[in-house]
Amino acid sequence: MFQKKAVVTEKDNKKMMAKKKKGGDIKVKLIAVLKVIVLPALFAGIVVCGLYLSMQNKLEAESLKGQVLVMKENVVANTFVKYEDADKYFTSVAVEKIAIPENAYTSTSDLPKEGFYIEDAMTKAQMVLKDNLASKDQVMDKYKGGYEITSFAAESFDDSVNDSLRKGDIVDVYAVDPASEMLVLMAENVYVSEVYDNAGKKITDDEGVATSFTVWVTPEEVESINTAVVYGGIQMYLKTE
Repeated sequence: MFQKKAVVTEKDNKKMMAKKKKGGDIKVKLIAVLKVIVLPALFAGIVVCGLYLSMQNKLEAESLKGQVLVMKENVVANTFVKYEDADKYFTSVAVEKIAIPENAYTSTSDLPKEGFYIEDAMTKAQMVLKDNLASKDQVMDKYKGGYEITSFAAESFDDSVNDSLRKGDIVDVYAVDPASEMLVLMAENVYVSEVYDNAGKKITDDEGVATSFTVWVTPEEVESINTAVVYGGIQMYLKTE
């Protein structure tokens, strides 16, 4: 008729406490495992994934680039370069393929093996195109047989060609014939190797007016240039082609 009320003994309490403690210990261990193994592994996975995506993006970016040859430093027009000295003048850099013209050089190994002229003045980091170089030059090739170096002063006046004459230019040299008092052509296609101002200072930039010049002359031109110096009134005409 009446159920016997269960009596919870101290022994039972200890068992229950032990079970709770055991359950708590398992939970603590699981949290410890999570902190020590799972979270670092998850973090490492995120890092690896990030690195992979970064490498993929880098590879994709690199695939859109190509090598092109550029100038190491500024170089004056009509500079002759030996093939073995090419590394002194040029270097290869990576640029977007879309920006590379079809006639661009990609490495020094593509350059003419017999040597070549840099036809036009070029600036540092300027891309080198096939039109910029020439294996032969009708004007400069005459010096392959030998040349002498001489200097002379030339008349200068406002807006004269002396304002723009610089190292590397090609000029025709005229002088005033004292007999006829007319300008006479003394030598043509003469290479200007240096220019100087009134103070005798070498001009290396676009500023300043040149009044004295150092030029190359072939053995056949020496007499004509000496005569021009004797005549005086030397004027020079800049060749633009």
